[in-house]
Amino acid sequence: MRGRRTATVVGSIAWALAFGASAWGEAQAQPTWRGLVVAPERRCSPYRADEYRYSQSLEDRIVAGLGGVYGPYTGRWFRSTSETDIEHIVARSEAHDSGLCAANSETRRRFASDLLNLTLAAPSVNRYLKVDRDPGEWLPERNRCWFAARVIDVRRKYRLTIDRAEAEALDQVLAGCTSTAMVVLPPGSALAGPVVAEWDDNRDGFVSCAEARAHGIAPVRSDHPAYPFMRDGDGDGVVCESGGGGQAPARARSRETTAQPGCEQPYRNCTALRRDYPRGVASDHCAYRPSMDRDRDGWACER
Repeated sequence: MRGRRTATVVGSIAWALAFGASAWGEAQAQPTWRGLVVAPERRCSPYRADEYRYSQSLEDRIVAGLGGVYGPYTGRWFRSTSETDIEHIVARSEAHDSGLCAANSETRRRFASDLLNLTLAAPSVNRYLKVDRDPGEWLPERNRCWFAARVIDVRRKYRLTIDRAEAEALDQVLAGCTSTAMVVLPPGSALAGPVVAEWDDNRDGFVSCAEARAHGIAPVRSDHPAYPFMRDGDGDGVVCESGGGGQAPARARSRETTAQPGCEQPYRNCTALRRDYPRGVASDHCAYRPSMDRDRDGWACER
C-alpha cells in the first residue's frame, strides 16, 4: 500500500511539472496546462440548449471568414450552406461542463455566438461523428493543428477547464505542428471533392445503411471511404453488419429492425431511450419518433 501511494504522489508531481504548475502545493490543488486549469468535467447546473442559443444569421459571417462554404475538418468545399451546419469547435455542452455551468446567461449566449468558436461542417460530421465530443474523444481528419490551437484559444477566453485526456491529446497534435494556420484546399481538388456523393443518394451528407446496401458496399468497415460519413453505433469499426452486399430483402430488413432495442416496444420518452442509446438516434432508426426530435434535425434525444 505504501509503495502504491508513493507511486501516485510521484506521478502527480510529474504531471504538475509537465503541465506547468508553479509549485507542488499549487499543482496538488490546481495543475495547469498551457494556461488552462486541468480538472475533470463537472456539471454544476443542468445543461439546457436554449440557454446557448445562437442566430443562423451568423452563417454569413462564418462563410466570409472561411473565404467560402468550406469545411476545415474534411477539407471539403460545398455548393451552399444548405449542405452544412454551424459547428461549435468547443461544443456547448462541453463548455457547460468545463465551467460555464456557473456562468450567467449573458456569458453563455456570448459563447454560443462567438465566431472564434464557430466553423462549418457537413451534417455527417457535426451530428454523427463529432457531436459533443472533445479532442480526447475525437479529432478532425484535417486541420488538426488549427483545431487544437483554436480549442485552447476558446478555453482560455472563457476560462474553461480542460481534462487530462484532452490535454494529452492536444499535446500530441501540437508536438507535430509547424503552424497552426488553417489549411484551405483549392476548390475542385481531388481531396476537397464530395467524397461521399457516390453513395449519398439523398445528398444529406450522410450515408445510411439503406444507401450502403443499395450500392452493394455493406457491411462497411472503417477502412472504407464511406465509413466516416456513417454512424457506428457500437464502435466496432463495422457499420451495417446485418445484410451485407446489395439491398437486403424486406423480410431480412424487418428482422434486423426488430432486433434492436426500442423497436417492438417504443420508448416513452428520451430518458428511457438514452438508457440504450446515450447519444440519441437518427431518423432512420426504428426507435426514432418525431415527437422526440424537438429541433427537427433528424436526430432524436441528442444531448
